[in-house]
Amino acid sequence: MGKFWMKFLKSTAVIILFIIFGVNYRFQMKESIEKFKQQADENYYLMDKNISAVDKLLNILESSGETYYKKNARVGNNNFNFKYHPKDDLYVSTDSNEERMVVGVERISTRWSVKKELDMSDVLASSYKNILGVMPDIAYIYYVSSNGFINIFPKISDDKYSSMKNIYKLDFVKKELFSKKKREETESFWSGVYKDPLGEDLLISSGAPIYEGNTLKGLITLGLKSDFFVKKINSELITDFFIVDEDNNSLSTTNLKNKEVSKFYDSLPKKIYDKRYKLPDMKPSEIEKIGKYYIYYEQCNFAPWRIYYVTDTLKLHKEMLRSNVLFISVWFMSLIFLYGVSKRKAVVEDSQQTIEKLQVMLRKSDREVEKDFLTGAFNRKGFTKIAGLELDRMKRYDIDACILMMDIDFFKKFNDTYGHACGDFVLRSFVRVVTKNVRLSDIVGRWGGEEFLVLLPETDYKGALLAAEKIRKMVEREVFYYHKQSLNITVTIGVSNLNVRKPLEKAVAEADAAMYRGKEDGRNRVVGFQDIRTKEVKWKNK
Repeated sequence: MGKFWMKFLKSTAVIILFIIFGVNYRFQMKESIEKFKQQADENYYLMDKNISAVDKLLNILESSGETYYKKNARVGNNNFNFKYHPKDDLYVSTDSNEERMVVGVERISTRWSVKKELDMSDVLASSYKNILGVMPDIAYIYYVSSNGFINIFPKISDDKYSSMKNIYKLDFVKKELFSKKKREETESFWSGVYKDPLGEDLLISSGAPIYEGNTLKGLITLGLKSDFFVKKINSELITDFFIVDEDNNSLSTTNLKNKEVSKFYDSLPKKIYDKRYKLPDMKPSEIEKIGKYYIYYEQCNFAPWRIYYVTDTLKLHKEMLRSNVLFISVWFMSLIFLYGVSKRKAVVEDSQQTIEKLQVMLRKSDREVEKDFLTGAFNRKGFTKIAGLELDRMKRYDIDACILMMDIDFFKKFNDTYGHACGDFVLRSFVRVVTKNVRLSDIVGRWGGEEFLVLLPETDYKGALLAAEKIRKMVEREVFYYHKQSLNITVTIGVSNLNVRKPLEKAVAEADAAMYRGKEDGRNRVVGFQDIRTKEVKWKNK
């Protein structure tokens, strides 16, 4: 073959290699964007789950306060003594409690109703230390009374006394404590971003009103440090984030660095700011490319916030190159081969090292994780492991538990009608509802497809039926919105008891059999395995 044809073939081969590289580059870049979206979605779910946990803690405190008021005692048991501080114009409790304190922003009334409220707030405060152990990202827990006092934990130093009055000036306190017209069915709230009156950090608060009958007495409030949100969104590809409240204030890396509250648009990089008009039109779970940035948007389920995750093309390029080492190595080797490099032995050795590194990466990525990535629930391996630990505890203390097997009714229609992305949305939404309506000690796992398990520790059979019925009703009642399309979901649940004499596999099989009986009987119902055996099927949907 002549030199011309050899040169022509080499040039053609090089052109083909570059075309292959370009096609592969576009595909891998798309994969990197998808990975960024998955990381953002996973971090959003983790934050959403923790917000739900805060709501549960507030519900406990709110219920405790209103339960106290249902007692018929006329006067509280505690007689607080207060010392006046002229410098700060405050009244500070002189009680010996070293962990919390009561501060009056005005003179404390001696009326029996105020004494009773002081006592009630101290009953709530007795559990604050335990709550901080569960949720260490809480900066302060305080009860703010409309009668002019604050029961705060942990105790603050003398130099912060003068800042206590500023708590009454916070927008959410003024709105929830002094502007509320009537009692509403659901009144827990989340504040926007604000500067901590007692320190330098930026806080976001969650709170709930405490009523005596229909009379609003005060607010129980959890002030959450910015770390509560920041550490939940750390990931490999996310370079920045913005939690935006109803007043368009944002919590972001820039805000945290400056320790100042700023408007959302003022915190944006210039390239995004110049095209900020695109942001209001974004839909949940959507990615928008603005300049060199990719932005992923979510609307928070449990709080009135918009959440934006940001990455840049340089970060995506690095991820693409990192995950595509083998292809790039082979591509370069092919180019080098075509141009006849003399040191081919060194090239082969380098290639072998690259392949070995890739094999190590693949072995590492093939290790099974214990969480289902799509829903955030435990996967089968993780659920089995947790259940095994619970069985060990049951053996030690001779206690029982129960298993719920849940299957989303007519799940296939969501995939067939709206596509698999809608099916994924339904699975995530279903798990959020279930997680919100079980105890913190209960374990939620994805068994496979649209089937989920819940392990209920220290729960008898009747209690499990009640818990399952609560989940069924809440799922049926919830309306889910997917791209402005309202969706209704129902679930069929089978119940089986679990004890030290019954293996987990048998309990799951019994719950599965009960669940399938529920499917045969018309779906959207709870069926217990013991009821199947006695032919007395109860708890049907009425």
